[in-house]
Amino acid sequence: MKRVKLIIHEPLINKAIGSELNLLLNDKANLIDAISEVDKMICNKGEFPVPHYQSLLHMIYNPVQNRFYKQAAVTAYDESGQLLNVRDDPKKTLPEGVTVIVIPAGGCISEWEEAIDYTEFLKAI
Repeated sequence: MKRVKLIIHEPLINKAIGSELNLLLNDKANLIDAISEVDKMICNKGEFPVPHYQSLLHMIYNPVQNRFYKQAAVTAYDESGQLLNVRDDPKKTLPEGVTVIVIPAGGCISEWEEAIDYTEFLKAI
């Protein structure tokens, strides 16, 4: 098992579960696995709090194309502070002690993509 810190900047989600989450994940876990764990936590609290979406993963990730939406800001760094490129390979195994910052609607966005239909999302996942 490994430790992963996930920091989420989304007020409606932060009200439900907080903004900084320390997760204990399988050694082979990737960012999609980490976000899915967060979605389980949110689901245990009730409905997903952001209108028009069913989960954080649905909000920021297109599983058909295996990529994050343009408006989603995703960055990560390891324990030494070295930046890791998790955006280009969402399914890459995360290292122990990584910190990931997710901003579902990042600032300075010039392009906005609509999330795929939730039924299509579930089929692709």
